Amino acid sequence: MKNAFTILLLTLLLFSCKNQSEPKAEIVHIEKTELIEPKQTVSIAEQWNLMVLEKGGCLGGGQYFKETKREIPTMVFSETEWKKFSENDKRKLTEFLITKLSDTTKTKVHTCPFFEATNGEMAVYSLQHIHKKNWYDFSEFQAYKDKEIKSAIDQPQIWLQNVLKNENERKKLAELFKNKLKN
Repeated sequence: MKNAFTILLLTLLLFSCKNQSEPKAEIVHIEKTELIEPKQTVSIAEQWNLMVLEKGGCLGGGQYFKETKREIPTMVFSETEWKKFSENDKRKLTEFLITKLSDTTKTKVHTCPFFEATNGEMAVYSLQHIHKKNWYDFSEFQAYKDKEIKSAIDQPQIWLQNVLKNENERKKLAELFKNKLKN
């Protein structure tokens, strides 16, 4: 009796599946719709980590803002990643970069002809390009503008590192870049 009941259920299941898989003549209207892929956004922090901590590159002297910029595709501030990064909202970029000023983590970005930049340095170099003003062009830091380079340890990269190590100087620099947003 149990086997007969099982055979009956399997037969019913087979016929019900067979009937469902047969196409019906009355169905055939399919609307053409456009497939819209959701726009994937990458956060500022993710872009930053990709550019400076994962990919890296060479600044080639391009860390400082100049009105007439050399476009060398292999230099960090000429690369596609930088261009995408700099398209973010200026206020959000500035706020994000200011949080990096005290970060002494070494990046994969080389500062020719000297050393790999720290996260804090890269934040300053980025702020310079975003705001079109170098850190030493602020009156508070102009003493560094024409200072003579004496050695590999007495040069602009080290001067900036020393400014960033000093909490008061770092805060002053952060405020100066924040104030550029108001102009």
